[in-house]
Amino acid sequence: MAWTMEEVMDGLGPLLDDLNAIPRDAVAKYLTYSPEVRIDHTARAAANCVYAHMEASAPRLEAHPGIVFKDIRGLKVWLYRDLAVIRFKRMDEDGRFRRYPTKQAKAYDRNAPLPGLPEPAARLAVGYLLDPTGTTVLRVQVARPLSRGVDWCAAVVPTEEREVGERAWVDVTRQRRFA
Repeated sequence: MAWTMEEVMDGLGPLLDDLNAIPRDAVAKYLTYSPEVRIDHTARAAANCVYAHMEASAPRLEAHPGIVFKDIRGLKVWLYRDLAVIRFKRMDEDGRFRRYPTKQAKAYDRNAPLPGLPEPAARLAVGYLLDPTGTTVLRVQVARPLSRGVDWCAAVVPTEEREVGERAWVDVTRQRRFA
């Protein structure tokens, strides 16, 4: 079964505030490092530190019914019912992210079956998009990877920016142009 963006994002509704907070809190924690330390960090080192903070705070998701953590040979994911498998990443504005191209990571990004992961759950990446200075989270995104690209990308709308009755997410998938 292929889940639509609407089905997945609406289904993630109870988790969206926590999924929004985890990357934001992780970046905020990284920014408490002294400038003398951060100046020596490459973009990769900074992303690794932020990822470590996301991973450390992600267990709060387990307070939600239906969430289970799995570590499948180093692939750390959170399963949400039969709807979604979630991992955390730093992203660009299109929801793309870098990864070490193991067979397992490639299979995850292709939405291929993997031992220990439920079918037909959508494989998702939740991540943060930083401003050019690397000091402000512009938005938290949920993306469905598709091989080397992205099938769709949605931005989580923070609670304080939502109108009453407004959806907790917005489609930010870039429209493809004809060549």
